Amino acid sequence: VYFGAYDGNTYAINKNTGKIKWKFTEADFVGSSPVLAPELNLLFIGLEFGLLKKHGKIAALNLKTGKKIWDYEMENFVHCSPAYCSEKKLVAIGDNDGFVYMFDAKNGNLKWKFKAGGDVKASLVFDINKNLLLFGSFDKFLYALDIISGKVKGKFKTKEAIYSTPLIYDNKAFIASLDKHLYCIDLKTGSISWDFPTNGRIFSSPEIVGKNLFFGSNDGKMYELDPETGKIISISQFTERITNKIIFNKKTKRFFVTSFINEIYCLKHALY
Repeated sequence: VYFGAYDGNTYAINKNTGKIKWKFTEADFVGSSPVLAPELNLLFIGLEFGLLKKHGKIAALNLKTGKKIWDYEMENFVHCSPAYCSEKKLVAIGDNDGFVYMFDAKNGNLKWKFKAGGDVKASLVFDINKNLLLFGSFDKFLYALDIISGKVKGKFKTKEAIYSTPLIYDNKAFIASLDKHLYCIDLKTGSISWDFPTNGRIFSSPEIVGKNLFFGSNDGKMYELDPETGKIISISQFTERITNKIIFNKKTKRFFVTSFINEIYCLKHALY
């Protein structure tokens, strides 16, 4: 199990015993989640520092030893989690200056960087079929960039900042906004197919389970929607805000939901 923590360390622990296999101690704090590239034997993670004009960095670590293979420094904080494209061996990350960086995953060579109008705090996603990189920004826009050139191929404006990772499914992009809406964007036309309002801001990244769409909201509800129409299939009410992604275990057929007051729920769905 790999994770970063606000003690500044990145950890690898044995999933059966909980014993530390290795830890990387270079950062002052880590708000990023790691992404793995097993075929390269690498882990990518964003690091943060309390140093003037050296607040952020992306690092590539050896999966087995935690040794740093390469890194790249940014001036502002890097809360964003990296995204890895195994088909093209590329890794992308954003920072609090609004920059998005694309690297050669093997050696850390910078391919390009793009400046959005606001912080990029949530992770990004690759659409390899359309050669796009999608992400949301605090400037209220969902961006679609060309993977190779970094040029804008399209963008969609919401009414508030975006602090959620887009989901690509069946030629559609689903993106949540702090304007309390979940949007479905047709990637062929760039137009909105539907939007779904909730009663709270949405930090939770959407997820497809089976053929349906699941996400949480700050109104304390987990929503299950038809991804084609945006119509409600089910709602589950919890005691507090749901800011994290809904997790589904395919083997046990169980859903896991975490709340803002440090509760974790294990759920069984009647249809799964």
